[in-house]
Amino acid sequence: MVMDKPFFCPLFREYYNKIKNGVQDCEIRPLDHRGWNLKNIYSGRKIHFSLGYGKQDRTLKIVHAVTVTNDLPGLGIPKWHIDAVNAIYPHADAWLVAHV
Repeated sequence: MVMDKPFFCPLFREYYNKIKNGVQDCEIRPLDHRGWNLKNIYSGRKIHFSLGYGKQDRTLKIVHAVTVTNDLPGLGIPKWHIDAVNAIYPHADAWLVAHV
């Protein structure tokens, strides 16, 4: 069995700290944005969340569920998180949510 290497996911400091400290339990990106798709993001896949692109501060999480949606509030995602992804990716039509 071939094991995939962890998917690399750089984050802004605020969101990296939330992932690292367990405040944020999912990562949301537009579907098909820079490899963020069902081929690469799936249950059981490891994700290396990184503070930016550096190698000094990283945390490894495992995806336990994946959702594709255009209705983030319907998933019970906190408003601060929805506001953040809408600000970063204002023109997304569909979202892929990796629950970690």
